[in-house]
Amino acid sequence: MKNIYKMVFALTSLNLCLFANQIDKSINVLEKTNTTLKTYQKNIDKNDNIRENLLHEYKYTRASIKSTVIYNNQLKNILKSQKEELDSLDQQIIDIEQTQKNIFPLMINMIKSLKNLISQDTPFLLDERVQRIEKLETMLNRADIQTHEKYRIILEAFKIEYDYAKTIESYQDKIDEKTYNFLRLGRTALYYQSLDLKEYGYYNKESKNWDIVSDMKAKSNIRKAIKIAKKQQNVTLLNLPFLAKKESKWLNIS
Repeated sequence: MKNIYKMVFALTSLNLCLFANQIDKSINVLEKTNTTLKTYQKNIDKNDNIRENLLHEYKYTRASIKSTVIYNNQLKNILKSQKEELDSLDQQIIDIEQTQKNIFPLMINMIKSLKNLISQDTPFLLDERVQRIEKLETMLNRADIQTHEKYRIILEAFKIEYDYAKTIESYQDKIDEKTYNFLRLGRTALYYQSLDLKEYGYYNKESKNWDIVSDMKAKSNIRKAIKIAKKQQNVTLLNLPFLAKKESKWLNIS
């Protein structure tokens, strides 16, 4: 009986040892498995990080490409606009050169017109007006004055001549080296008065000579008109001779 117990005990102990050994092996397997799983998890985590980084890099690269495309399109538009502007500037230069070629003969003709006007006009301020024409002719050949400025100066000379028609003026000038007071009424009439107030006359446009004024009333009116031109007397109506024939006409001196 004791032998049976001993045998049972021995078998039981052997089984326990075998079971314990199996447990140890299972534990080792589990530990290895856990270690492997941890490694896999680390690899998974690492791959996730790599994937996230790649995704981030992809998004950044895509956004950068999009910005580059937009910039390139904008740059193309800028380059196109610059080319159009350069083409426009080239055309403007061509137009300017052509305009300068055309405007120079025009300016010569304008000065000739002024010259003819003065030669055929009432001879008021003759020296001043002739000198102005001479300055224009000299200016036309100067290289230091730009074409547009030359044109402006010529137009200014035309304006001065045009304004003579709308104004009256009293000034001193000479006839045959003798100084007189002159009265200009627009471009219509020109009178003279000696400084001693004894001699009077007016320019006859038909005969192109100076006619003497002997009528005392006409002399008085010329004196008054000169004072009006100098703003020394109020404006009034005066009867002044100014035609080729010996006739008078009422002029509103203003």
